[in-house]
Amino acid sequence: MSKSKARDVTALLNGAAACYAQGHLNDAADLYRQAAAADPKDLRPIYSLALIDIRRGRLEDARQQLRAVTAQDPNFYPAQQNLGAVCQNLNLWQEAADAYRRALRLNPTAETHFSLARALTVLGRVAESSACYRALAADPAVRLRALTRLAMLDPAVIDEQDLSALQRAASDPATVTATRIEAYFALGMGLEQRSADQAAFAAFKAGNRLKHDALMASPDLKARPDALERAHDLAAHFVVGRFDEAFLRRRLHHGSTSAAPIFVIGMPRCGSSLIEQILSSHRDVQSMGENATLSTVVDQGFTEPEGAANWADLAEAYLGSMRQRGWQGAGRFVDKTLENHLRVGMIHLMFPRSVILDSTRDPVDTCLSCYRQLFTEGNETLYDLGQIGRAYVRYRRVMEHWQRVLPGRVIRVEHEKLVADTEGQVRRLADACKLDWDPACLRFYEAAGAVRTASAAQVRLPVFLTSIGRWTRFASELQPLLKALGPYAPRQKSYVP
Repeated sequence: MSKSKARDVTALLNGAAACYAQGHLNDAADLYRQAAAADPKDLRPIYSLALIDIRRGRLEDARQQLRAVTAQDPNFYPAQQNLGAVCQNLNLWQEAADAYRRALRLNPTAETHFSLARALTVLGRVAESSACYRALAADPAVRLRALTRLAMLDPAVIDEQDLSALQRAASDPATVTATRIEAYFALGMGLEQRSADQAAFAAFKAGNRLKHDALMASPDLKARPDALERAHDLAAHFVVGRFDEAFLRRRLHHGSTSAAPIFVIGMPRCGSSLIEQILSSHRDVQSMGENATLSTVVDQGFTEPEGAANWADLAEAYLGSMRQRGWQGAGRFVDKTLENHLRVGMIHLMFPRSVILDSTRDPVDTCLSCYRQLFTEGNETLYDLGQIGRAYVRYRRVMEHWQRVLPGRVIRVEHEKLVADTEGQVRRLADACKLDWDPACLRFYEAAGAVRTASAAQVRLPVFLTSIGRWTRFASELQPLLKALGPYAPRQKSYVP
C-alpha cells in the first residue's frame, strides 16, 4: 500500500473512532466500511464494525465479523474474547467455549478463565469447569469468587479449608457486600452437604438478608423488591381481568398453524430444567432455553384498551426471533421462559396447536429451593421468605385462572411423579407433545445440549430423590413462608418440631 493510501485509511479510522466515541454509530460504520474497502487486509475496521454490531444488538452479524477477524489473525485476543461473549449470548455455547479457550491461551486473564468455566458448566462438562474454578482459587485476587462458583456447581468438592475461607469472608463486615452475599450462599451449600442443617440455613438466611437489603437500597425505586412485587401483582391482575372466556373466544382461530413451540412455564426452581433436558434429548426437539422473545413480541401490544393484535403476525414475529436466536426452523423447540405463565392466553391465541407444560413441584420445596439460590440476574423478589410465598400464591392463582377459562389447555407435569416413575412420565410427556418415541429421552443426562439455569449440573445426572421433601429438614425456620403460602401450605401439622 502506498503511503498516501495508508494515510487515507488512518484518517478514516480516526474519523470513525471519533464518531463511535460520540455515539454516532451510523457515521462510524460508514467510515469503517470505507476503510475496510480501502485495505481489505487491515482487520481493525472489520473488528470495529463487529463492536458496532454488538452495541446495536446485531449479534449474529457481529459473530460473522469476529469469525472473519479470528480466521485471519487467530492471535488477536480481543476478537477471540468478544467472539466467545457473542456466541454465549447467542446460546452457541460450544463455539463460545472454543473461543474462550483460544483467548485464554493468548492472554490468561481471570475474567477469560471464569468465562470458560461458565461455558463448560452450561455444556455439562462439570469436571472441566470444576478444574477451572479450582485453578482460579489458587489466585488470591479471585480466590473467594472462584470458591463461591465451585460451591454452587458442586458443593461436594469444597473442603474444610475452603469452608473456613468462605466463613471468614462472609462474616467480615469489611468484605465487599456482593462477595459476602456470594460467600454466604456458598457456605450454605457446603454446610448442607455436610448435613449441618441449622448452620446451613443460618448462612442462607444471612445471604438472603444481605441480598434483599442491597436490592432495597437501589437508587432506582422501581427496581426495589417491594415495588417489583406490586408490579407483579398488577400484571397478574391485568392478565386475569383481560383474558376472560369471552375475550379468548372472540379471538380464537386467528393464530399460526405452527405446532413448533413447546412452552414450559412455572415458578423458578420447580423442576423445569429436567423437563427441558428430557425433551431436548429427542432427535426432533431443540432447546432454546429462557429468553425474552415472547415478552418482547407481545407485551407492548397490551398497553392498548382492547389489545387489538394480529395473532398470526405476532406468532410469525416470535418464530422469526427464535430463528435469529438459533432455532434451525425445522422440528420443534422448547421455550423454557417460566414467567410466560402470565402469557398463556396470548400463547393460546398465537399458537393454538402449541403445547404448554406447567412444571410443578411441592410448594414448600419450590420456595425453599428459591431461597437457597443466588440467582445470576432477576428474581429480585425471591430473597425474602414472605415474598417468595406470595410469589408462589400469585403464580398458582394465575394458573387456576387459565384452568377455568381454558380447561385442559395447559398440561401439568409434576416433578415428584417424574422422579418416582421416570419412564412412564417421560412417555406421557412425549405423547403430550405429540412426539414419536425416542429412547434418548430416558438418557437425557447424556445429552450434550446447553443448560443455562442453576440446574446445569443436576440435569446431567439420572433423576434423584434427595431434593424431594428437603424442606422438612428446615421446617422450624420456615414459618414466614408457610404463613405466606396460605392455602398452598401443607395441611398436616406434623412438620412442626
